[in-house]
Amino acid sequence: MAAAAQKQGPAPEAQSEIPAVSLSRLTKSDFQPEEYLKETLKTVQEKNIRQFRKALEDARKVASKNLQKNVYKNYESFVFISKEISGMERDMQLLRELLLNINQVGDDLMDEDEQSIMDAEEPGGRVAALGRRRTMRMSMANQQDMFKDQLTKVWRTIRDAQRFVPFAPNRHVVGDVRNISELSPSTMQTRQKVDIVVLSDMLLLAVRKKRGNYAQTILVAERSFLLSDVTVADVSDSSRAGNMVKIVNRAETFLFGFKSTEAKNEFLMLIGHAKAGIFGAEPPSMPPSLPPPLPNAARPGAVPVRSTRSRQSASGADDDQESMAEGLRSRIDEMLDALDIHIARREFTDATTLVQRLKRQVAESPKPAAAVLRAIDTHIAELSRLILTDLLIPCSPRKQVAANVSLLHQLGWDKEAKEAFLASRSATIKNRTRQLKLEGNTRLYIRELAIVYFRLIRNTCEWYSEFFADPTMISALIAWVRQEMAGYAVIFRRHVFHEMQKFQVIASCLNHTLAEVDILGHAGLDLKFMLDQEFFPDLTGCIRSFEGRCLALLTKAVAGDSLSVASKISTASNENAARLFGAQIPIVASVSKLDEVLTDFGNELRFIVRDSLYGQVVASVLSIIEGVLKQFLTVLRKGSNTHAQELALLVSTQAVVSWVVPRSAAHLDRIFGRT
Repeated sequence: MAAAAQKQGPAPEAQSEIPAVSLSRLTKSDFQPEEYLKETLKTVQEKNIRQFRKALEDARKVASKNLQKNVYKNYESFVFISKEISGMERDMQLLRELLLNINQVGDDLMDEDEQSIMDAEEPGGRVAALGRRRTMRMSMANQQDMFKDQLTKVWRTIRDAQRFVPFAPNRHVVGDVRNISELSPSTMQTRQKVDIVVLSDMLLLAVRKKRGNYAQTILVAERSFLLSDVTVADVSDSSRAGNMVKIVNRAETFLFGFKSTEAKNEFLMLIGHAKAGIFGAEPPSMPPSLPPPLPNAARPGAVPVRSTRSRQSASGADDDQESMAEGLRSRIDEMLDALDIHIARREFTDATTLVQRLKRQVAESPKPAAAVLRAIDTHIAELSRLILTDLLIPCSPRKQVAANVSLLHQLGWDKEAKEAFLASRSATIKNRTRQLKLEGNTRLYIRELAIVYFRLIRNTCEWYSEFFADPTMISALIAWVRQEMAGYAVIFRRHVFHEMQKFQVIASCLNHTLAEVDILGHAGLDLKFMLDQEFFPDLTGCIRSFEGRCLALLTKAVAGDSLSVASKISTASNENAARLFGAQIPIVASVSKLDEVLTDFGNELRFIVRDSLYGQVVASVLSIIEGVLKQFLTVLRKGSNTHAQELALLVSTQAVVSWVVPRSAAHLDRIFGRT
């Protein structure tokens, strides 16, 4: 037993030891966590396992602190090395592009030499080459006109584009990609939205900017690059990048993100086409519809030289006419170019004057070309749309509005000018209305609202009669006035009628409105009938609503009445009541309450006295009286009252007819001045 005890003695002591954390094993590249734990914790107790875990956590914290210190210590080196790597990558990409371009230029030169040798060896090759060159010159002239039109369109579409992309021979638009996100290379955050126009030798970046405080955006040129100086790289294979492209321009690096892979591929394809055109692209092939010219001897039915000269002398007049037409065409082209510049600079007055000169030039020409007429109409439409955009800006001064309307009149856009002017005035009223503050005082708010609305309406009418002298356009002004009156009625109704204001407040708001409408009447525009039409349904609705509240109050009073004589009324001023009841009329509390309610009803309605409302007022008074009498009849039919209560109720009913009704009629006569 002692021997057994000696053998088992050291086991608990061995199990109680805490395993040491072996950092050398943890840092090995082929470290296996499961195997390490199995070997280390095979015979360890639970208490020691927890301590081992704590030791592991301490070791992790120490390692993390050491790593952080090393990062801080070597941060400058990391940054310097990363910049060096980025610069080397940029230089390598630029070198690769230059080598490819040099190889392409060499291949193209060799192809041209071989083609010239083959043309010289063929019979008639020199003449055929001359014919091809002549055809090439004709096609190149047409191509230059097309390139010029493309640049003009870019100048018109993008502000300040002409400053970044001036005119140059053979410069043309290859394509454009819109709605690209310019990203920060360090944070990958979006800086702004841009459009990129790829030209034959340049890249133009245009930024989308809001115009003023409105949602309309315009394109403004921000920078441009020579295509030969930039390197374009697809960085979508990076782990942080999606559909991104990097553009390196010497020491600058720009990163752009695309919405989809298709948009990115389209941009890269446009860049490839543009660079192929710069670095030795093949010359434009001859149109298939034009066969190569043949020498005179090889043409079927060739004409001798003398007959050709006589034909040339006979067609001298035709040549003169063609030269005159060509001169007119060149002058019109120059004027159209000047018009593009004026439009791009937003010099609308000079542009309109130039349009008038263009129209006179076209009118003087015997047969203007259809293409010229279309070009002039396109320029007029673009100029007019820009002027309309300025005219639509609210709160513009009168001088600016008058100038824009006059320019549109000269361009023949009177109808559009009228619609834009009225729309801008509506926007002005809306903006001024939104500046008003409602701070609980409904009367003050309605007063300021009426001043804003009706004085701007008066100013608009004065301006309209000055700007548009055509009598056929007056109907549009009347329709606009009715529309603005309806808008004022909507705001008035929301703040006055829907809020269940007192009749005194309603009357005060109506008086403020009528005071401003009278000012319009002095200017020759009477709108009182429009106000009556707008507010009559609301006023009758208020009267009916007040009638309902009075009936509810009287119903509650009848239900709580004890049907005993509450007071006696003198009949000295009423002969009919005196004959029926004598000197005094005994009445219950409900009849006294009815008389009080009808008196208050009349006193409230005196603030909104209108002849058009008289019928509704009388109907409401009769409805209140009828409702009380029906309540009395319902109480009598129950049969649960004493004879004294029934007698008092019958006497009170007669008192309503003989005393309350005449008093109410006399009160309404004093308010409305009619029987």
